[in-house]
Amino acid sequence: MRDNEAVPVDLPEGEDNFAFVMNVWRLTDNDSYELAPDHLLKRANAGQIALIKQELTRIGPPPVFQWDAGFLWEQAWPRPEGPVQRLPPEEWRYFVITWPGALATNDTILRIQSAASLTPAELEIGFHVFHHGPVGGVRGRGTLHTPDLLYHVLHAAEHNDRFFTEFSAPDLEAIARTAALIERHDDQTLSLRGPIGQIHQLKALPHNSPLRFLGYFAVLESILTHSPDPTDPYDSITRQVKSKIALLDHRWRPAIDYSSFDAARADTVWTKMYKYRSCVAHGGRPDFGRDLAVLRSDQHALALIKETVKAVVRQALAEPQLLADLHDC
Repeated sequence: MRDNEAVPVDLPEGEDNFAFVMNVWRLTDNDSYELAPDHLLKRANAGQIALIKQELTRIGPPPVFQWDAGFLWEQAWPRPEGPVQRLPPEEWRYFVITWPGALATNDTILRIQSAASLTPAELEIGFHVFHHGPVGGVRGRGTLHTPDLLYHVLHAAEHNDRFFTEFSAPDLEAIARTAALIERHDDQTLSLRGPIGQIHQLKALPHNSPLRFLGYFAVLESILTHSPDPTDPYDSITRQVKSKIALLDHRWRPAIDYSSFDAARADTVWTKMYKYRSCVAHGGRPDFGRDLAVLRSDQHALALIKETVKAVVRQALAEPQLLADLHDC
């Protein structure tokens, strides 16, 4: 957290405390959406855009912004070949979540941020801006952000034509519903605080790092598996994961999407996923041309483990006793 000098932009109460959401293209069904009581996702106004630009300039972001051509949110996307195209201001993609009151540690916005990392359509929150004071007659401003997470999310955007996303009402309802489940969850039945935090923290790693894949696998195993009985060959970690994911895939919607794996059976895909995991963990060079051909690429494997982990955590929030029992069996 850092307090900055007084801001020359005078925003009305209810608009001056906000979180900058980085990856919204547009909201398809409404101009705004309430993700939690009094926490509204909507297009940023001129004053909020000015503050966002001030903060981005202060933070010193990666080259993806192309300063001479304007900020990332002011450019045509996906980027056409040739010179960067500037958009008219009415088409800029600055969105914010606003809330009332000067809360530096807003538990609700943190829950929304966690929930937005668990849903199929993810919101990427860059930083929070809040106002306080006046102190000595001067109204102050503070910001909260995670530098590594902000850098790596935006650096990955440079190579991802799908970074900016259209969000429908069902997409946002999933985030709101997940945030409410997080708020109500009792860690006494099943501890999820650690796994949920770890999923969000994985975004602070380079997006092409194999540690992200290993991290998601570690979260998956921590929720689904117990220490195997060495005398029971059917109690191995691999068998536990494959059988329990198969069981859960009959309960949740949507089911895990295996369509990119050349119609291979789920059991076959997860067998190869564990071979890939072992290869990565031991510093090997995975061969997607032969032994791991079913997985196609590291990005396909990462997408599958990430989708699966998010689905498992959402199910754990909805049915904690089921997942607690499944962990132990």
